[in-house]
Amino acid sequence: MCPSSRKISRFWQPDFPLQPRRWPFFYGWMIVVFATLGVSASMPGQTVGVSVFTARLAEALGLSAMQLSVAYMLGTLLSAFGLSAGGRFFDRCGARRSLVYSVLALGVVLLGLSFMELFSRWLSYLPLMDARPWLAPGLVLVVGFALLRFTGQGMVTMSSRAMLGKWFNRRRGVVTAWSGAVVSFAFSGAPMGFEYLIRQLGWQGAWQLMGLVMICVLALLFWIFARDNPEECGLEMDGDYVGKVQRENLDSVIYRDYTLAEARRTFSFWAFTAMFGLNGLVVTAYAFHIIAVGEELGVSTDYILRLFMPAAIVAVVSGFAVAWLTDQPFVRIKYLLCVMAVSAMLGFCALAMGDYPSISWLHILGQGVAGGCFGGLSSIVYPRFFGRQHLGAISGLFMTVIVMSSAVGPFLFSLVELYLGAYRAGFAFAAIAAGVIAVAALAADNPQRRSRTDAL
Repeated sequence: MCPSSRKISRFWQPDFPLQPRRWPFFYGWMIVVFATLGVSASMPGQTVGVSVFTARLAEALGLSAMQLSVAYMLGTLLSAFGLSAGGRFFDRCGARRSLVYSVLALGVVLLGLSFMELFSRWLSYLPLMDARPWLAPGLVLVVGFALLRFTGQGMVTMSSRAMLGKWFNRRRGVVTAWSGAVVSFAFSGAPMGFEYLIRQLGWQGAWQLMGLVMICVLALLFWIFARDNPEECGLEMDGDYVGKVQRENLDSVIYRDYTLAEARRTFSFWAFTAMFGLNGLVVTAYAFHIIAVGEELGVSTDYILRLFMPAAIVAVVSGFAVAWLTDQPFVRIKYLLCVMAVSAMLGFCALAMGDYPSISWLHILGQGVAGGCFGGLSSIVYPRFFGRQHLGAISGLFMTVIVMSSAVGPFLFSLVELYLGAYRAGFAFAAIAAGVIAVAALAADNPQRRSRTDAL
């Protein structure tokens, strides 16, 4: 439990060790920097970071690729069950504590993962643990992956995004776009960076170095610079920004704060969350089976891997477009969800039925636009639709769906390939699902509009 603001120790006071209200410019811009750093720091716990280590782990622990993928799925699913409690912790203790504790925990987990061979050997000495050669290392992997995904993909990411959402309203779209652009390029370069560390230090040394950086550097930086909200610092959202006098956008006005129970009873919450979850499921499955998918499409491994960069560029450009649109008075956010769903559907159709490499442009365009929409909308829609007071709990449920989707995605596509003979069938099913969500998005109105009507 976190103490109330009256009893909080000096160590966690908003004006210690620096006072944000005395900053020479609006302190929210520092929050943008450190929220972006926070999401980037989650990379060791994301699929893009874990995938570089999988071959080494399988070899070191004597597991097959299938056994490793099953352990990854089970660990990721297990991690999802703690995210709702993590969201309530965020609401109770604030972004600063949540970020510091989460980064410290991620650092400890990374250090622990580097000793996975030792833990596996110890566990094998227990009764029944030596019944199967894969049992002890598999169990250690499940626990390790669960902790890694909970701290990295879950808490660090959620705390960073939710913190950013508390500091901006009128300019939330713009700052989210800039933050998302930096994160996109950071994630694109992460596999190469991690691979370099592994070649220099070994997979254990790479995780140990990252863990020490988390504990000794990043946790300290977040304690110094992160803050929960502008009000506790004597500031206001957006600083002194007023912007051009223009017609009010009803999608950006907060009339009431929704609780988690109220938010999950709305159709809009599940329409947006379903699309975000579907995107996470397919993207993770595609990345996990990328080599096999390339072979099925009839293109080389180098070619299929090169598609990531142009798609990332399209995602960055579309992310800025979405950010600009969300700040305009004439735009309804539900229509942007429709754009995301249609774009994803086209990208999935290219993978399901397209003739590669000639259809690659549709793949790049569809997945890129959908990725840009995801980056912008996932950070904007929840604070705008449901307010800030219970944002942690609501974001916790959203992250639970994302984590569970990313966990089952590779496994579901493996089943589709096993029983239907092609990954293309999985992309076809995903395209149908995206089409259904595109239609449903037309009814995903901002609940604040109904709250406004009730207040009049």
